[in-house]
Amino acid sequence: MSTQNWVELFVLVICVFLAAIASGTETALTSVNRLRVRHLAEDGSQRAAILQRLQQDPQRFLGTVLIVNTFSLIIASAAATLIGIDLLHPHLSHGLGTAADFGISFLLSLFLLIFAEITPKTLAVRHADQVALQMAPTVDRLATILAPVLWFVTAVSRVVVPGRGNVRAFVTEAELMTLLSVSEEQGVIEEEEREMIQSIVEIGDKLVREVMVPRTDVVAVAKGATPEEIVQIIQSKGHTRLPVYERDIDHIIGLVHAKDLLRVFVRGTNANEFRIERLLRPINAVPEQKKVDELLHEMRLKKAHMMVVIDEYGGTAGIVTLEDVLEEIVGEIRDEYDLAEKEPLEIVSDHEAVVDGGYSMDELNDKLGLGIAESDEYDSVGGYLNSMLGSIPDAGATFQDPPFHWKVDEVNGSRVTKVRVTTDEHWPHSTLLEAGIKPPDDEHRRVPVEDEFA
Repeated sequence: MSTQNWVELFVLVICVFLAAIASGTETALTSVNRLRVRHLAEDGSQRAAILQRLQQDPQRFLGTVLIVNTFSLIIASAAATLIGIDLLHPHLSHGLGTAADFGISFLLSLFLLIFAEITPKTLAVRHADQVALQMAPTVDRLATILAPVLWFVTAVSRVVVPGRGNVRAFVTEAELMTLLSVSEEQGVIEEEEREMIQSIVEIGDKLVREVMVPRTDVVAVAKGATPEEIVQIIQSKGHTRLPVYERDIDHIIGLVHAKDLLRVFVRGTNANEFRIERLLRPINAVPEQKKVDELLHEMRLKKAHMMVVIDEYGGTAGIVTLEDVLEEIVGEIRDEYDLAEKEPLEIVSDHEAVVDGGYSMDELNDKLGLGIAESDEYDSVGGYLNSMLGSIPDAGATFQDPPFHWKVDEVNGSRVTKVRVTTDEHWPHSTLLEAGIKPPDDEHRRVPVEDEFA
């Protein structure tokens, strides 16, 4: 081999090495654990901070490593071709020389595939965090040097493929739910922790109207009520805050707090001198279509524990309290005044349940695995029956939706207050265990609708 051939061989080895580094770096930068990078950056790691900056502009780092990789492979191919021509062609006839060219090209492609692509990518996947952190400063400097080239390549690519792609979410909601379930199965988090985190994620999908106390259940006092009447309502209902209305419930002018009323009695204010306006605290209004997470943020900013929910016509749709919102996260909150209240959902047996007409249809779906599609026509169990029956049902009315059978047990005026639902099979095991009922054998277990298509 001549000196020129040794130089060509040296160039070939260097270019294959650079192509391998670029290929592995590309894989590492796209496979790195972003959460770990964020934690390291917050702890003061300069390499992690640079890597985090690169991740925010993937086109920049991808363009850089692809340019290095492509040019390295091109130069390596050229060097290998020159070596082959110098060493083999002088000793071969024209026909064999052509065959040798094909052979060299095939072997070179196989060599580059193994040592410049597959091997470095495999190693980079196994050690993505270490490789990405190690190479981030180098890639960042190269990206700065190659900025003009990157700008030109990006401009051409946008002409060829116009428009911008959608940036994929770091972690989708479905992936987060799966991660929570896997973490619970592996013992990383407890079931209660998983349920609470899941509730926090799902709260952004709920509307205020789904968690509010509906208009028909609102306990309020008239503007002209006497102290004794207000105290009687507080004692009977156990509420510390009561909305105050003028004329009717659609004209709520504020709220009165039991603590303020107590001061009136301590001072011995005469009933004739009592003016509820002096005790009124402001009450904010929110639309019933507002998201619950936005409501919680607003309550925190305004330091409000109660708000009036307004419908699209400006009337009172209901009342929502901070407790209502927190219950969506941590579950039912019961104090000494709630002990006498019955559970809104009672699992009677493995195939029968009694539910309050105002119970959320979404929650009943989750508990009993009903698989009933969501609809804007109803939020509660009573609303679902009204929708399915096409009228306001009387007590005893039934509705069949095999394998489920619905029966209206109680009606108060035009409102369904208690519903009995049965199934030809049985409720999900988790619901039965929670209710203290032994589930049937697994071979007879009903598969929830959402699992049938898994």
